[in-house]
Amino acid sequence: MKKMIVMAALALFGTQFAKAQVQKGNFLVGGSVGINSKTEKVDGSDNKETATKFTISPKVGYALSDKWMVGVFVDGTFNSTKDKVGEVTSKTKGNMIAPGIFVRNYCQIADSKVFFTSEANVAYGFGSKKVGDTKVSKTTGINANLMPGISYLVGKRLMLDGQFGGLSYLNTTEKMEATGAKNKTSTIDFNFIKSFSVGASFLF
Repeated sequence: MKKMIVMAALALFGTQFAKAQVQKGNFLVGGSVGINSKTEKVDGSDNKETATKFTISPKVGYALSDKWMVGVFVDGTFNSTKDKVGEVTSKTKGNMIAPGIFVRNYCQIADSKVFFTSEANVAYGFGSKKVGDTKVSKTTGINANLMPGISYLVGKRLMLDGQFGGLSYLNTTEKMEATGAKNKTSTIDFNFIKSFSVGASFLF
C-alpha cells in the first residue's frame, strides 16, 4: 500500500513537471516596464543634470509549438532631462513608440520549469523631442535585436522573463523642425553584458 502511495505521488509530481512547459496553441500576454533616473553634477559646480527614462513594452504571442512563439509588441520609451546652470533651468522631453513583431524559441532544461530563450524582433519607431514647450525634431527608425534570455514558469500560467542585451541594430532619421535638416544614424551594438530587462507574462 505504501509503495502504491509513493508511486502515485511520484507520478503526480512528474506530471506537474511535464505540464510545466509552453504548449502548442498557448496565448502569451505580458510585457515589461522600467524606470531609471540619475543626477550628475557638471564640472564639480552646483550645475547639475537630471535624466529620467521610463519604458513600457506590452506583448502578445501565440505558440506554434512547445518551442516556438510568434507575436507582436509595442515598445514605448519616454525621456526627460532637466539641466540646471546657475539659476537657469531648461527641460528636454522625448518619446518613441515602436510597434513590432517577434519570434522566440524556448529550450526547456530537462523537465524543470526553467527555459533558456532566444528571441529575434524588429520594430519601426516614431517619436519627437521638445525643448520646453517647443517641438524641435521628430524621429523615425528601425530597430532589430537578437536577445538571449531565461524564463521561469511559476505554476501553470505565470512566466517570469529575463533578457540580456544581445546584438542590436538601429537605424534612425531625425528631422529638425526649424530647418528640415535630417540627421541619419546607423549603429550595430553587441551589448550582452551591458543591459538586462525583466518582465512577466501569462499563458492561456
